[in-house]
Amino acid sequence: MFKSIKILLTTGVFIAVLVMTGVSQPQFSVGVKAGTMGVGGEITTSINKNFNARLSGMFFSYTHSGVYTDDNPDIKHESDLNTTSVGGIVDYFPFQNSVKLSGGLFYHSFTVTGDATPNESYTLDGKTFQPEELGTLSANLDYKSKIVPYAGIGIGNPLAKGSKLKFNVEIGTVYTNSPQVTIQGKGMIAPTAQQDQRFQDGLKDFKFHPVLNIGLSYKL
Repeated sequence: MFKSIKILLTTGVFIAVLVMTGVSQPQFSVGVKAGTMGVGGEITTSINKNFNARLSGMFFSYTHSGVYTDDNPDIKHESDLNTTSVGGIVDYFPFQNSVKLSGGLFYHSFTVTGDATPNESYTLDGKTFQPEELGTLSANLDYKSKIVPYAGIGIGNPLAKGSKLKFNVEIGTVYTNSPQVTIQGKGMIAPTAQQDQRFQDGLKDFKFHPVLNIGLSYKL
């Protein structure tokens, strides 16, 4: 965690140096955006006529619960998804219009947790087992790499001349490496947890997180 903070602070200082050496009176804008990394906001400042720098933060949290009734016994399940992405981005405008090429570093935390518990008793060979005997499965998916590089392309310059209110869109990707999957079990269904390596192998090629963001910015 401290290493991640150190890297982000270094990125912030680097961007600040670029700003101070690029223009004597940098411009600023504030904005809101939403997309595949969640919802959040950002602050944009000018470096020179071809470069802007951004500090961005996006967050998302979702909880789902229910009962799976297509099996015997019924399974009660609950899952949580939490994502946090905070980082610095430099935008390059090669054509001096609204088209931009972007690159940066993010602290990117993406975690999914889930629990599954039988919701009723189960009878096997004339013997009935109660839910607490059948047990519980718990699963966790996250990424070991927290500091991740970002590359993208977009349309929109919050600091361009004209209206102070600007529309922005960008697409890109962050390199996250493969997710880590762990499964733990209790009770009779505990041996199912041994399938965690199978899930791990199935996700080994998912090393990139797609980025699609749209937003509005206001020039100060």
